[in-house]
Amino acid sequence: MAFNLQNPFSIFVLVCSIASLFPGHQLFVYADYGFSPALGTWYGNPQGSGSGGACGWANDVQSPPFSSMIAAGNSRIFMQGKGCGDCYQLKCNRQPYCSQNPITVTITDECPGLCNSVPFHFDLSGTAFGAMANPGQADNLRDLGQVDIQYRRVPCYYGNTKIAFKIDAKTNPNWFATAIEFDNGDGGLRAVEMATAGSQQFFAMKNIWGAVWEADVNPYMHGPFSFRITSESGKVVVAWNAVPNGFVPGRTYFSHVNF
Repeated sequence: MAFNLQNPFSIFVLVCSIASLFPGHQLFVYADYGFSPALGTWYGNPQGSGSGGACGWANDVQSPPFSSMIAAGNSRIFMQGKGCGDCYQLKCNRQPYCSQNPITVTITDECPGLCNSVPFHFDLSGTAFGAMANPGQADNLRDLGQVDIQYRRVPCYYGNTKIAFKIDAKTNPNWFATAIEFDNGDGGLRAVEMATAGSQQFFAMKNIWGAVWEADVNPYMHGPFSFRITSESGKVVVAWNAVPNGFVPGRTYFSHVNF
């Protein structure tokens, strides 16, 4: 897919996000935050859901609520430990293709190669890219390959979906890791703490990459595991007994809470 690297208004934000049809970090003001210019492209299948590798969500992005709202963006965000789970509104104005109505996407992956040559760039799933179109124009919009868009940071909202924990496939009796999904509000997290079965004593986990948090454990620690999660703006929720005893690495477990 070609990228318009000469466009002075293009913006590279390597985001693996999710584009939904519902319409936002310490670094952003949500209320009345204006739109800024960027470049939009798409990848994969025209009706595809995108990818979640760089954030640790893997194939979970192919299922709701992620499946309708994926994008990929700026490597600088990832190098600063930011990006995964951030949500943005995107819209395009090119007629007759674009509806000019904003969609909402979630960053779930990085955009490789030429994306890094553009300051702010959203590489969207085929589904997300087509969602910016007027009725009947989705395929025609995708045929353009790229389009100038506008973006702004917005709070994340996943409806009734609760915070989920995708257990890293390499988790073992001495090491525990999980990617955290679907946190409303800020999207990103400031801190995550973990407690073992029957305990209210939480110990800190470490963010090792993307949305993945890890902790050293031992075979005497067993589930169900609880998690105290702090958002970027300082809000706290506790997901009690979210990961059961006898959990299976690679599976995703849902809590009963969200911000």
